[in-house]
Amino acid sequence: MATIVLQVTGMKCGGCESTVKTAVSALAGVAAVTPSFKANTVEVDYDEAQTDPETIKQAIQGKGFAVA
Repeated sequence: MATIVLQVTGMKCGGCESTVKTAVSALAGVAAVTPSFKANTVEVDYDEAQTDPETIKQAIQGKGFAVA
């Protein structure tokens, strides 16, 4: 299991956090997602055999948020 913390811009409320959490949680191998609009971060615990940071970034960007 690996953990990544991504800088995400564009999250402005709890609804944004929920959107990001739902999108990333839907990916195979994702065990936990902790978004924070206040810190502009998303922490993701995932199985490296099933997904990777690029796929996680694409899921977030697909919902209209920018990932640094």
